[in-house]
Amino acid sequence: MNDPIHNKELRQKLIPLDTNSLKEDLNKSIELGRKKRKQLTLDNPEFNIKQEIEDEKQNIKVQTLIRRGIADGLKMQELLKLKVSAKDNNNPVHSLFRWCMLILYKENPEIYNWSEFKKKVLEKENGQDLRNRLGYQSVIHITQLEGEKTKYLLNLKKPILEQNSKPEELQWVLLKIFDIVEIIYKTHEHAKRINQLVDDLLMQESKIKQYQEDIDKVNQEIQVAKTSLKSLESKSLNDDEIVQE
Repeated sequence: MNDPIHNKELRQKLIPLDTNSLKEDLNKSIELGRKKRKQLTLDNPEFNIKQEIEDEKQNIKVQTLIRRGIADGLKMQELLKLKVSAKDNNNPVHSLFRWCMLILYKENPEIYNWSEFKKKVLEKENGQDLRNRLGYQSVIHITQLEGEKTKYLLNLKKPILEQNSKPEELQWVLLKIFDIVEIIYKTHEHAKRINQLVDDLLMQESKIKQYQEDIDKVNQEIQVAKTSLKSLESKSLNDDEIVQE
């Protein structure tokens, strides 16, 4: 007949008195290791830089969706109401169309001609091709010079809208096109920032390597503690089985 009191005394004799204390120390060691690993990960330039890159990519995605939504609502035929003659070079709206040639059509803006642009771009299918390019063409790879020209065009927004304010439908379309131009410039800035971050990632390669080595070392320490803890728990279980017998 088993004597519970006797079994308890026997188990205490079989299990070292410091086993529970050792388990507690190992659990603390594992927890501290995890905290250290988390901090090293957060401090690691690679983590922070990659997080920034993801943030910039997300910004581009959001801006792209907004840009598409604006473009889908454009009635490009309203641009045909522009009161511009072939010889009227003073209207700043020509700068907008030159920009379209450069950024959206990858054509030399120096060969811009209002009559040709009106005929081939605005009148053809009511400007649907231009609308699609404004909304859907990828602009993340525009050059630094193209980015500067986009910024310059934004400075012409006020005079362009003022000189082409009638009819209101025309001005509204121009206003929305400038909303798209601004988004394209922001996208360019986000893309430029991503390139800078990638360069930073390469420049800090040695520092990142050191952080990774430290993280690997902590991982090894955690694994050793886990193995020791598992061994202790297994031994305790075996001792319990011996006592039960």
